[in-house]
Amino acid sequence: MRMDETRHRPVLWQEALDGLRLSLGDTVIDATLGGGGHTLLFRSAIGETGKVVSFDMDQVAVDRFLMRAKQDAGMSADLEVGRLSVVHANFSDIGFVMEEIGLTSADAIFADLGYSSDQIEDGARGLSFLKDGPLDMRLDQRSDETAAHIVNVWSEASLAELFSEMGDEEYAKGIARALVRARKERAFTKTLELAEAIERAVPMRIRLKRKTHPATKVFQALRIAVNDEYGNLERFLEQSVGLLAPGGRLGIISFHSGEDRIVKRFFHRMAKGCECPPEFPVCVCHKQPKLKNASREPIIASEREISENPRARSAKLRFAEKC
Repeated sequence: MRMDETRHRPVLWQEALDGLRLSLGDTVIDATLGGGGHTLLFRSAIGETGKVVSFDMDQVAVDRFLMRAKQDAGMSADLEVGRLSVVHANFSDIGFVMEEIGLTSADAIFADLGYSSDQIEDGARGLSFLKDGPLDMRLDQRSDETAAHIVNVWSEASLAELFSEMGDEEYAKGIARALVRARKERAFTKTLELAEAIERAVPMRIRLKRKTHPATKVFQALRIAVNDEYGNLERFLEQSVGLLAPGGRLGIISFHSGEDRIVKRFFHRMAKGCECPPEFPVCVCHKQPKLKNASREPIIASEREISENPRARSAKLRFAEKC
């Protein structure tokens, strides 16, 4: 695959367009550029008078998209005049970056929290056990934390807590114990050797019950920890509310329960008004709702989309609207 090509296919793309309710001339923030699929859809929907600002913490994703864009006359012109902007930054810095480029509000903000196929299938990133590679897992190479540091340095108790809380791994303590024992002989440096050690640590009775590889949940937990995904998501959500114009919509696609739980709880908290105790005869806090839930239940992919793009199976899309 050439540097300017992408294997990634955006999930729930029609549902994202419908839910954001974009109009000609809108300003849209795509907080997770990835393969660029959603960015291109938004660009088409808002026309020549609109503006799309796309973020990604992964320099490779930014460079790949810009290489493709500069080979297309229309996108190249959009980049030149500012109708399309691509920023190498973590979406947790969305407020600061938007201030830097002189934009104070957006009509829609969108984030797809999943990893792109380009990232997962690149063995050199170490994000998956499907291909051997270094135990890195960083999306932003400017970061210091790596998966190798976590599995080779963290205590057994800390590893068990990580695998349980961020991976929903039911055998977290046993896996942590096995990894600490194994690393005394030799430090883990490769994804496949880690995956094999995890597989050996999980009892056969548990392996037989699962439909996925025994290392799936541990690798998920490591990716979340290395990239501070939960912390960055919470910071992004808080800043997004302030950036949205009245009536603007915020759409989030999540791929596992921890992310979806954060989004659901945030939308619920922002939709609440008065927080005074029930015994108070009148409101004294004067708190007003900032968002209203536009999708009470998460939107999921159709069977047709799942058959065409299996990674859509676990995707959940939620929307909220600025009051």
